[in-house]
Amino acid sequence: METMAVLAIILIIAAVTFPTINGLKGNADQRAAADMVRGRIADARGLAMERGEPYRLAISADGTRIRLAPDTADFGSLPAADEPGAAVTCLESRLDKATAGLIADESADAPAGDGSWVTVGTFLPDGTCREVGSVIAVSEGGYPPIRIQLRGVSGSARVLPNDSKYGGG
Repeated sequence: METMAVLAIILIIAAVTFPTINGLKGNADQRAAADMVRGRIADARGLAMERGEPYRLAISADGTRIRLAPDTADFGSLPAADEPGAAVTCLESRLDKATAGLIADESADAPAGDGSWVTVGTFLPDGTCREVGSVIAVSEGGYPPIRIQLRGVSGSARVLPNDSKYGGG
C-alpha cells in the first residue's frame, strides 16, 4: 500500500512539472533554425566572394530545407553536403522542427524559383546581393515567426522586431 502511495505522489509531481520543463525549452528549435538561416546567408556571401562566382540561397517549396549552391542552371541537382568544408560547393540543410519561407512584399516582384526551390538571395562576387530586402520568416507552431531581412547592398542579414502585421506580438 505504501509503495502505491509513493508511486501516486511521484506521478502527481511528474504531471505538475512536465509543462514547466516544456516551457523552459520555449522556441529553441525556431531560434536554432533562424540562426542556421543567418549562417547560410553569411556562407553564401563568403563563398561568392572567395570563389568569384554568384551563389544562390534558396528555400524548398515546403519550407523544410535550405540550399546554398553556385547560381547555375543545375542549381537544384548539384550534389550537396550537409556541413560546410573546404571542398564543399553546395550545402543543403534540413529544418527539423521549424519551417522557413519568404514573406511576400506587395511592391516587389514574385521570388524566382524553379518549382522546388524559392530563391532567397543571389550573392555576387563583390559581396552584394541581387535581391534587395527579402524577408524570410522562420516559424514554429505556437510562436510568432522570426523575421530575417536580407540587405542587398551589404549582403548581410538582420533579425526584425516582432510586428503584429506579420503575426508577431
